[in-house]
Amino acid sequence: MRRAALTLTLLGLLPVLFYAGLTAALRAGAVGFGAVFGQLGWLVPALGLGGVLALVGAGLMLYRRAVLPGLASLVVAAAAFGMLAAPLAMKRTAKAVPFIHDVTTDTDDPPAFVAILPLRADAPNPPTYDPAVADLQRAYYTDLAPLVVQRPYEEVFPLAVAALRDEGLRVVAAVPGQGRIEGVARTRWFGFEDDVVLRLQDAHGIATVVDVRSKSRVGGSDLGANAARIEAILGRIEAAAGPAVPGAGEGA
Repeated sequence: MRRAALTLTLLGLLPVLFYAGLTAALRAGAVGFGAVFGQLGWLVPALGLGGVLALVGAGLMLYRRAVLPGLASLVVAAAAFGMLAAPLAMKRTAKAVPFIHDVTTDTDDPPAFVAILPLRADAPNPPTYDPAVADLQRAYYTDLAPLVVQRPYEEVFPLAVAALRDEGLRVVAAVPGQGRIEGVARTRWFGFEDDVVLRLQDAHGIATVVDVRSKSRVGGSDLGANAARIEAILGRIEAAAGPAVPGAGEGA
């Protein structure tokens, strides 16, 4: 019985190791986006089956009072079900959000990438903005709009840079003279890279208008990540700016 239990656990471990190796290869740049998602058709059910097999193996081992092997099998089962959760959640989310990967607070005149362009040279998604997605974005993300901060530009610019860093982005460029900040976000599990550009504009020396654009390098759908990132960045800037200071920017 112990041999059978061990066999079940090892069978359950195989898709776990394969999925972990595939994810690590993707993050390292050894394989592409398509190579990973092309495997999910069979890998998702394999992970589910693997979790069940490891769970049965754990039950058999614990029944025979083989506690440590039984716990090891439970770990394999937990890993299989945990890995299964990610693609299932992605599939569920994809049905609830628009099929776009380029989101901005200004669909008429979106901020343009400059310093990030060389980093996107080999990206499947081009850096240009497709106006065709504007209507789709406006239909789904009705609250996404420029942020008007009631503080002078020179005060808001460093807050915007800090907001990107606090949100976990790597800042690529911060050009106060052009009102442009660019950064790169990297997703936690698959390591996908999305690019972000902020455009800050002075409003009569007493306020600052902040526009943000976030665009994925790969994939047709961003699963809502870009819109959520923009809202988080603007929220950080607004929170850091706090209430307007009376008389701020007078005489500018």
